[in-house]
Amino acid sequence: MSTAAPTAKVIDLFSGQEHQSNHYPIVVRLAPELDGFEVLYSNEHGHPKPGQELFSVKILFWALLDDGSFAGIIPWFDQLISCTDLNSPLKGFFQGYYDPGLDQTVPQVPEHKCIELISAADYFDFEIDGTVFVVQELADTCGSHAVFTTDNFDNFSMTEVFSWRLFSDGCIQAQMIDVERVTHWPVLVGDECLVACDEAPDFVNFFQYRVAINIKAQDADTMAVLDQLKSDL
Repeated sequence: MSTAAPTAKVIDLFSGQEHQSNHYPIVVRLAPELDGFEVLYSNEHGHPKPGQELFSVKILFWALLDDGSFAGIIPWFDQLISCTDLNSPLKGFFQGYYDPGLDQTVPQVPEHKCIELISAADYFDFEIDGTVFVVQELADTCGSHAVFTTDNFDNFSMTEVFSWRLFSDGCIQAQMIDVERVTHWPVLVGDECLVACDEAPDFVNFFQYRVAINIKAQDADTMAVLDQLKSDL
């Protein structure tokens, strides 16, 4: 994780210009998480107390930001967010990354992912000239689902997210298959039949795989949470 003394000038890793403190860091490179790492969060701020319940979400990507820092990335409501942005009662509070292989929690992005991101960013370096283009498109590996409704969840549909596109301006868009535009199977990353989920007028949010599966199975507890969500909208 990049650090700097409060009085030091922070130089943007990619533009070479002084980093502006009022500029929210944007994603410049993604790496897929393929080893089952999760983010842990709690409902209360501070270090977890004995017996305090912790929640986990599978990490979708690791990201290199334009200020040189790193973060895990997860779908959260209607967008992708950095795991470290889990810092409010509405989102929960970030408690670290969980490595299931070693059964331990780590406070920062694993070093091997930082090295992978920096190496890839150096190799695929490009000049920023104001043109917006696709930098990467990565398959969804977490079973993310996009949710669509026009009547406050009285009726809704879910579609599997096929891939995610990172653009040169830092925007990341989920892609789904438009079956009417499919010309061949299987559909591959980058195919023209892929369309942005959030450009559909009835797009609402994303559901994690476990939630989507429970909804499809009409799990009672999940459906109760969904009813609460309807009342909060």
